[in-house]
Amino acid sequence: MKDYIFILGRDPELSILELASYLNARKVQYKIKARSKTAALVSLPELNFAKVIKGLGGTVKIARVISDLDSEELYSGSSNKIKYGISVYDDSDVDELKEYIKTRMRQEKLKAAYKRSSRQEPFLMPNDVIRHELMNEGFELVVYDNMAARTIAVFNPFEYEKRDTERPKQRELHMLSIRLAKILINLSMAKEGDDLIDPFCGYGILLQEAMLMGVNAIGFDISRECAEASKVNLAWIAKKYKSSAQFKIFNANSRQISRFIEKADAAATEPYMGPLLNKIPVRKDAIKTIQVLEPLYRDVLKELAKVVKGNIAIIVPRFRLYSGERIKFNFERMLSEFGFKPVSALSEVKLPIIYTASDSKIEREIWVVRKL
Repeated sequence: MKDYIFILGRDPELSILELASYLNARKVQYKIKARSKTAALVSLPELNFAKVIKGLGGTVKIARVISDLDSEELYSGSSNKIKYGISVYDDSDVDELKEYIKTRMRQEKLKAAYKRSSRQEPFLMPNDVIRHELMNEGFELVVYDNMAARTIAVFNPFEYEKRDTERPKQRELHMLSIRLAKILINLSMAKEGDDLIDPFCGYGILLQEAMLMGVNAIGFDISRECAEASKVNLAWIAKKYKSSAQFKIFNANSRQISRFIEKADAAATEPYMGPLLNKIPVRKDAIKTIQVLEPLYRDVLKELAKVVKGNIAIIVPRFRLYSGERIKFNFERMLSEFGFKPVSALSEVKLPIIYTASDSKIEREIWVVRKL
């Protein structure tokens, strides 16, 4: 077991819960020694960390803690010209560290170029690390909680952008982000070889990420256009990325899931959350939308209770009014009705987790539930 620093995304509670769920699903022994709003110190066995970071949606970097800088081989390439960076994720003073690295480079007769963040931050962004090729032509040191760690895996935003732009079927609205799709899949604890249901699959964004993780994808959508588009997109994923995972898409009402499948290991979904909002709703409109959504969520939960044996990661909307009041339905009562209980991979992380983008008119409650 060695210590690693996981740099967390913009929603640290969600990121750490996702990480714990991912590790639990794969029966990896670990211990979270410390965590903050920016990072987590985790003791782990040696893993394929390039694969790990590709599977996570809420982790930005993974770095292995260095116990002794003097004995650490910071650079193992053949060129005497290298690039390096130092990313600080707390209030540590790194002047001495910078001077040490400069001296070390001179002693080893290396011509080293120091790279800074493109955003004037004390840390390099993932695109900085990739653009400067620090993983191949140098190194990055992560500083956190008076520890130095060498980056061994970094989130690649260019891969996300490529999938988003090259996907054959596109639509501008109602598109789940790849990042959130991965998080929901991991919260469901679906792993390679499992069958995962998305009852509101749309154009298949969540299911494509499941397939890339080796998870078999089962999608439902009442819209023929969405169901057909999802089939095209998932066939493209299977071919382009040589995924061995299987997929089935049903042009059917998600209130009738049990008519089409008998069982699945997990479910993850962002259901229909009402009409697109251009502004924060007034109270009567929010209540009206909730009254429409409540029976839909209830009926889908009833169906999932029949077929899903594991976790269900689901997003539930709540509407923020100008007054600050939140309008929502009683999801906990609904869970109790069908024998579900919230399940958290970490006892200190309570559900639901509130997720919202800066420009969003709707707040999302992220729940993880299981029939017990």
